[in-house]
Amino acid sequence: RTIGDLLGEAKASGNLGNTLKVLGNFEEAIACCQRHLDISRELNDKVGEARALYNLGNVYHSKGKNVASAGTHDPGELPEDVKNALQKAANYYEKNLTIVTELGDRAAQGRAFGNLGNTHYLLGNFRSAVLAHEQVQQCASKEF
Repeated sequence: RTIGDLLGEAKASGNLGNTLKVLGNFEEAIACCQRHLDISRELNDKVGEARALYNLGNVYHSKGKNVASAGTHDPGELPEDVKNALQKAANYYEKNLTIVTELGDRAAQGRAFGNLGNTHYLLGNFRSAVLAHEQVQQCASKEF
Protein backbone atom coordinates (compact mmCIF):
# COMPACT_ATOMS: atom_id res chain seq x y z
CA ARG A 1 0.00 0.00 0.00
CA THR A 2 2.85 2.37 0.88
CA ILE A 3 4.39 2.08 -2.58
CA GLY A 4 1.05 2.30 -4.37
CA ASP A 5 1.11 -1.24 -5.75
CA LEU A 6 -2.64 -1.88 -5.98
CA LEU A 7 -2.28 -5.29 -7.62
CA GLY A 8 0.14 -6.37 -4.89
CA GLU A 9 -2.19 -5.02 -2.22
CA ALA A 10 -5.10 -6.92 -3.75
CA LYS A 11 -3.19 -10.21 -3.76
CA ALA A 12 -1.88 -9.63 -0.23
CA SER A 13 -5.41 -8.85 0.98
CA GLY A 14 -6.67 -12.08 -0.56
CA ASN A 15 -3.87 -14.11 1.02
CA LEU A 16 -4.46 -12.49 4.40
CA GLY A 17 -8.19 -13.18 4.10
CA ASN A 18 -7.55 -16.86 3.41
CA THR A 19 -5.23 -17.10 6.41
CA LEU A 20 -7.67 -15.33 8.72
CA LYS A 21 -10.42 -17.71 7.54
CA VAL A 22 -8.34 -20.71 8.62
CA LEU A 23 -7.82 -19.05 12.00
CA GLY A 24 -11.58 -18.59 12.38
CA ASN A 25 -11.43 -14.78 12.21
CA PHE A 26 -14.27 -14.63 9.72
CA GLU A 27 -15.18 -10.95 9.93
CA GLU A 28 -11.57 -9.86 9.39
CA ALA A 29 -11.25 -12.41 6.59
CA ILE A 30 -14.36 -10.98 4.92
CA ALA A 31 -12.95 -7.45 5.14
CA CYS A 32 -9.67 -8.54 3.53
CA CYS A 33 -11.37 -10.51 0.78
CA GLN A 34 -13.71 -7.58 0.13
CA ARG A 35 -10.65 -5.31 -0.23
CA HIS A 36 -9.22 -7.80 -2.75
CA LEU A 37 -12.53 -7.67 -4.64
CA ASP A 38 -12.76 -3.88 -4.56
CA ILE A 39 -9.22 -3.39 -5.87
CA SER A 40 -9.64 -6.05 -8.55
CA ARG A 41 -12.78 -4.35 -9.79
CA GLU A 42 -11.07 -0.95 -9.70
CA LEU A 43 -8.24 -2.38 -11.85
CA ASN A 44 -10.71 -4.27 -14.09
CA ASP A 45 -8.76 -7.44 -13.21
CA LYS A 46 -11.26 -10.21 -14.01
CA VAL A 47 -8.98 -13.01 -12.79
CA GLY A 48 -8.45 -11.21 -9.49
CA GLU A 49 -12.15 -10.45 -9.21
CA ALA A 50 -13.00 -14.11 -9.76
CA ARG A 51 -10.49 -15.19 -7.10
CA ALA A 52 -11.82 -12.64 -4.61
CA LEU A 53 -15.41 -13.80 -5.18
CA TYR A 54 -14.35 -17.43 -4.76
CA ASN A 55 -12.46 -16.57 -1.56
CA LEU A 56 -15.46 -14.68 -0.17
CA GLY A 57 -17.59 -17.74 -0.92
CA ASN A 58 -15.09 -19.90 0.94
CA VAL A 59 -15.07 -17.60 3.98
CA TYR A 60 -18.86 -17.58 4.24
CA HIS A 61 -18.98 -21.34 3.61
CA SER A 62 -16.44 -21.92 6.40
CA LYS A 63 -18.25 -19.52 8.70
CA GLY A 64 -21.54 -21.35 8.15
CA LYS A 65 -19.98 -24.77 8.61
CA ASN A 66 -18.14 -23.61 11.74
CA VAL A 67 -21.31 -22.34 13.40
CA ALA A 68 -23.30 -25.36 12.21
CA SER A 69 -20.76 -27.81 13.61
CA ALA A 70 -21.31 -26.38 17.09
CA GLY A 71 -24.67 -28.17 17.11
CA THR A 72 -26.09 -31.29 15.59
CA HIS A 73 -28.19 -30.30 12.63
CA ASP A 74 -29.38 -32.14 9.59
CA PRO A 75 -28.78 -30.44 6.24
CA GLY A 76 -31.37 -27.72 5.73
CA GLU A 77 -32.29 -27.61 9.43
CA LEU A 78 -29.96 -24.83 10.43
CA PRO A 79 -30.13 -21.67 12.53
CA GLU A 80 -30.89 -18.52 10.55
CA ASP A 81 -27.36 -17.08 10.87
CA VAL A 82 -25.91 -20.28 9.41
CA LYS A 83 -28.38 -20.23 6.53
CA ASN A 84 -27.53 -16.60 5.83
CA ALA A 85 -23.79 -17.31 5.75
CA LEU A 86 -24.27 -20.31 3.45
CA GLN A 87 -26.60 -18.38 1.15
CA LYS A 88 -23.97 -15.63 0.87
CA ALA A 89 -21.41 -18.32 0.04
CA ALA A 90 -23.66 -19.64 -2.73
CA ASN A 91 -24.16 -16.12 -4.10
CA TYR A 92 -20.40 -15.49 -4.23
CA TYR A 93 -19.75 -18.87 -5.87
CA GLU A 94 -22.38 -18.07 -8.53
CA LYS A 95 -20.78 -14.68 -9.25
CA ASN A 96 -17.38 -16.38 -9.45
CA LEU A 97 -18.85 -18.96 -11.81
CA THR A 98 -20.11 -16.26 -14.17
CA ILE A 99 -16.63 -14.76 -14.51
CA VAL A 100 -14.66 -18.00 -14.79
CA THR A 101 -17.11 -19.20 -17.43
CA GLU A 102 -16.51 -15.99 -19.40
CA LEU A 103 -12.77 -16.58 -18.99
CA GLY A 104 -13.11 -20.19 -20.16
CA ASP A 105 -11.39 -21.58 -17.05
CA ARG A 106 -12.85 -25.07 -16.80
CA ALA A 107 -10.87 -26.05 -13.72
CA ALA A 108 -12.15 -22.99 -11.85
CA GLN A 109 -15.67 -23.76 -13.06
CA GLY A 110 -15.37 -27.27 -11.63
CA ARG A 111 -14.20 -25.93 -8.27
CA ALA A 112 -17.01 -23.39 -8.16
CA PHE A 113 -19.66 -25.96 -9.06
CA GLY A 114 -18.26 -28.37 -6.44
CA ASN A 115 -18.38 -25.77 -3.68
CA LEU A 116 -21.77 -24.58 -4.84
CA GLY A 117 -23.04 -28.17 -4.66
CA ASN A 118 -21.63 -28.62 -1.16
CA THR A 119 -23.22 -25.35 -0.04
CA HIS A 120 -26.61 -26.27 -1.47
CA TYR A 121 -26.36 -29.65 0.26
CA LEU A 122 -25.81 -27.96 3.64
CA LEU A 123 -28.75 -25.65 2.94
CA GLY A 124 -30.95 -28.67 2.22
CA ASN A 125 -31.33 -27.71 -1.45
CA PHE A 126 -30.63 -31.25 -2.57
CA ARG A 127 -31.82 -30.92 -6.17
CA SER A 128 -29.61 -27.87 -6.67
CA ALA A 129 -26.73 -29.76 -5.05
CA VAL A 130 -27.14 -32.65 -7.48
CA LEU A 131 -27.31 -30.31 -10.46
CA ALA A 132 -24.15 -28.50 -9.38
CA HIS A 133 -22.25 -31.75 -8.83
CA GLU A 134 -23.37 -32.98 -12.24
CA GLN A 135 -21.80 -29.84 -13.69
CA VAL A 136 -18.49 -30.78 -12.04
CA GLN A 137 -18.55 -33.98 -14.07
CA GLN A 138 -19.21 -32.01 -17.25
CA CYS A 139 -16.33 -29.65 -16.49
CA ALA A 140 -14.04 -32.67 -16.24
CA SER A 141 -15.31 -34.26 -19.45
CA LYS A 142 -13.96 -33.49 -22.92
CA GLU A 143 -17.42 -32.67 -24.30
CA PHE A 144 -17.84 -29.57 -22.11
